[in-house]
Parts: sequence; structure tokens; C-alpha cells
Amino acid sequence: MKKLIIAIMVGVLAGCSSMSPVDNRKSYAQPDWYTSCAQKGTEGHFWWAKEYAYACGAGESLFAQAAEEQMYAIALNNLAKRINGEVNSSTEIVFSDDKKTTRTKILYTVKTTTIREHSMKETGHFTMDGRHYTFVRLGIPKASFDQIIQEAKAGK
Repeated sequence: MKKLIIAIMVGVLAGCSSMSPVDNRKSYAQPDWYTSCAQKGTEGHFWWAKEYAYACGAGESLFAQAAEEQMYAIALNNLAKRINGEVNSSTEIVFSDDKKTTRTKILYTVKTTTIREHSMKETGHFTMDGRHYTFVRLGIPKASFDQIIQEAKAGK
């Protein structure tokens, strides 16, 4: 019995101690899936295929946790923009004494948006010159995403 308990404890400790190394790069890079972050797509094949709405985000900081929080906040904000965002823009062009002045103002507002779930995530992380660079792609099932959009429209 004692040997069984010791074997279980060793197995648990070995499982808890497994770690993935964080790449230390000499130059900046982005994961391919981040560079071409699709707005929507399908995961799986045939009958198991499921449509998703995606959003990506990146973070950079001296601290790993801060970089991770940035990437999640940006990805969630990108989802919220698509669900509940409003754009107000104007361009003013003035001609005076044969001189032209142009002023453009763009205001992008994202109201408080409920995002209940993101059931898929893909991440990347590396360090360079002592800073952490993190990337995330979040996926929400398309049906849930469409429902959230309808709820946001109904609340306006």
C-alpha cells in the first residue's frame, strides 16, 4: 500500500512539474495565424465542422502576466467592436487664400458588451530583449456570436 501511495505521489508531482519553454528570439515575429487573423472560419471536418467568429490580440510588457492581460483585453475588445461598436467620423476641408487645410476626426466607441464565452483559444509567447510578447486568437461559436449581436441590437 505504501508503494502505491508513493507511486501515485511521484506521478502527480511529475505531471505538475512539466513545463513548456518560452522561446527567446533575437528578432520580432508573429504567429502565422495572428498575421492573417480571420474574422470567421470553420474548425473540424464534415459532420463535426463548427463555424466560429474569431478575434486576435497581442500584448507586450516587461512582465509576462501584463503581456497576457493585454492580449486578452485587445482580443475581447476586437470582438466587442464587431458586436456593439459605433464609429463617428468627419472630415473638414477648408480652402483659404489658395491654401488647403484638412482635419479628420474619427471616434470609435465600444459600449459595455457581454461576451459570455470563448470556447477556443490559440496562443503564442516569446521573449526578446527581456520583454514578453504574447498573441491570442479567441473563437466563439458563430451561433453564440450571432445571438450576442442580436441581444446587443435589441438593447439599443
